[in-house]
Amino acid sequence: MIAKHFLRAALLASALTMGGAVVVSAPTPANAAEAKKFSPEVGNALKAAQEALKAGKYKDALDKIDEAEKKSGKSAFETCTIETLRGSAYSGLRDSGNLAKALEATLSSCQLPDGEVVKRDQMIAESYFTAKNYPKFSAAADKYYKDGGTDQKLKELSVQIYMDQKDYANAAKAARAMIQAQGGKPSKTLLQTVANAEYNMDHKPAFTEAMERLLVYYPDADSWDGVIRAVQKLPGFNSNRLQIDVLRLQIATGVAKEAGPYLEFSQLAMSDGLGAEAKAAMDKGFKAGILGKAQGDREKRLADMAGKQVEDDQRKLPDDEKEAAAQPDGKQLVRIGTQYLALGNTAKAIDIIQAGIKKDQLKYPEEAKLRLVQAYLAAGQKPKALEIAKSIKGTDGTADVARLYLIQAGVNPFA
Repeated sequence: MIAKHFLRAALLASALTMGGAVVVSAPTPANAAEAKKFSPEVGNALKAAQEALKAGKYKDALDKIDEAEKKSGKSAFETCTIETLRGSAYSGLRDSGNLAKALEATLSSCQLPDGEVVKRDQMIAESYFTAKNYPKFSAAADKYYKDGGTDQKLKELSVQIYMDQKDYANAAKAARAMIQAQGGKPSKTLLQTVANAEYNMDHKPAFTEAMERLLVYYPDADSWDGVIRAVQKLPGFNSNRLQIDVLRLQIATGVAKEAGPYLEFSQLAMSDGLGAEAKAAMDKGFKAGILGKAQGDREKRLADMAGKQVEDDQRKLPDDEKEAAAQPDGKQLVRIGTQYLALGNTAKAIDIIQAGIKKDQLKYPEEAKLRLVQAYLAAGQKPKALEIAKSIKGTDGTADVARLYLIQAGVNPFA
């Protein structure tokens, strides 16, 4: 695989026929006229080397290449071909250090166009990096950029050196600086580097933020699972009050693959008067084939109960709203507003939750803001949702959950 990649990436695409054997050669006009001038001794050795390469016998190929190299009076084309095949053999052996040396030799022995020199520079640097020869990597990377290379990959690899040396603080610092300098959509590699570095330093809040940033730009189910788990492990996370949010996010993002989260969420939602959400979660679980198996009867009963609660909620909510408005604090108003949100009446939900927050005297005012964030997102008012989310204080996990709701809705909480 690597040998094939070398031959392709090096762009040594033309071939020379020598008595039925194919020898890869460098595609340069200067070599073209000279291409058929292999001496018998060099040609026979290279023919054998090529056959060994095709058979995957890379050490045998190196022996024949060394044999060809020992011949005196070689032409520039023969030397170029020798070094090219040597690189193929070392690539096949996964010997990155010697591959890099062979590639360096082709720079002087093959007459490569400027554009190909830059590509070769990059391959040399990457090979030295793989070999963990970092001084040589740095020199090769400098040459690549001096020769006009623009790919940022080598700069990203330079950050990885800190990781390999377990210098996690400088790895995170360098990666963040590079992200800042690049602007726009950050490199996935750099974001992962920051996350890995913070994780290795056991900086839980910084690690979680790095994972959240990764999720903004490169979302997938595995990343969601990792971020939700990381948030739950934050110091001070209130799992009692925020468990329903954890489950809601797991279900909404496809992390929940078993019946447990669906059943637990539905039961918590019903106890909070959110029958419509419970019913929607159960329906989703049945549709996905997650529910309706071993505990099918029990699950169906729970779904039926949720459906019945929806009817009761719709009938009772107007009276409950009046009672909540008469209370000295806003707790019940926030609860009623959340129920309206579950029923899809986002305008009513926003008004009532706001009224509850204005009443003050809330035991958990930041959680009330969290419900308002949900309502604004459901209403499509993303700027307002972002504004409220940024105002949430504390370290009990409420602010972290709010950011996850934003990310799930396609809003960058770090903008």
